[in-house]
This record gives sequence, structure tokens and C-alpha cells, in this order.
Amino acid sequence: MEDHIDGLRDEEELVDDALGENLRAREWRLLRASLEQRLQHYRALELTEENQRRKDEYRAKINELKKQVHALRQEEVISGFVEASARAAVQRAHLDGMGLYEEEE
Repeated sequence: MEDHIDGLRDEEELVDDALGENLRAREWRLLRASLEQRLQHYRALELTEENQRRKDEYRAKINELKKQVHALRQEEVISGFVEASARAAVQRAHLDGMGLYEEEE
């Protein structure tokens, strides 16, 4: 059981090392979900607004939010790939009987 815990610790450490200061995929997903809610809000406002000037403002905000959502989705995918790659490396190392980090004395 302790080997399993050590393996998980190795895995999480390697994921953290691989990502550096970048967020994990789940954190990018939460940010994206928040922006998508705002996007839906502005889409609803645009549909119900009768004033053309306000509609144009909402449309501009919608376009801006769509770009931001797209950027966050890309970051989420990249982080997910890095996380999966790091976890696969740990799994391969454990299957090969190797440790990724030297035991500290």
C-alpha cells in the first residue's frame, strides 16, 4: 500500500514539475466554465435587447468572451496533455521497477 502512495506522490510531483507555474487542466476548465456562463448571459442579453447600440456592445463582448474561452480551452488541452504524459512516465518507470526520484538520505 505504501508503494502505491509513493507512486501517487511521484506522479503528482512529476506533474507539478512538468507544469511549472502553469495551471492544471481542471483549473483551466473551471475558469473556462465561468467565462462560458458569462458568454451565455451576454448572448441572452443580446437576444432580448431592442436598442441596436446596446446589441452591438453585447455582440462585441460576446466576441471577446469567445476568444477568451477558446484560449482557455487550448490551455486546458495543453495542461491535460502534459499531465497525462507525466503520469504515463511515472507508470512506465514503476512498471520497469525504477523510481523517478532518488531516495534522499
